Amino acid sequence: MALLYTTQFPLRFCDTDALGHINNATYSVLYEAGRTDMLAELGLLDKAGGFSPVIARIEIDFLREMNWPGVVTVQTAVHRVGNKSFHLRQRAMLGGELASRAASVMAVIDINTRRAVVLHDAWRAAMLPYVDEAFG
Repeated sequence: MALLYTTQFPLRFCDTDALGHINNATYSVLYEAGRTDMLAELGLLDKAGGFSPVIARIEIDFLREMNWPGVVTVQTAVHRVGNKSFHLRQRAMLGGELASRAASVMAVIDINTRRAVVLHDAWRAAMLPYVDEAFG
């Protein structure tokens, strides 16, 4: 069974909009934080190697409104690993209920050339425990 990378973030009053619910832009920030926390823990954000993941695409489904105060749980899994990219699936849970889900595509670039590169075996190995094609 694949692992889910789970992080928790407190919602802030400044995350709310004029209607009093968490602004849609905040969801993107929460998903980014979940992705980067996972990638950092896996050692994939170390630019010393000359490579960096970049977001190529993101899609967010807003399923229910979230309100402040609260603590959001973001779950992240690797959906698929390709040749030069990998796909992530994420969920935002509030109070045990699914509030949103996201799908993203990450490319890995050479920091100097700014071009996508083939994923190294070490990257694939680091992500392998989190590959769950059914998660989402």
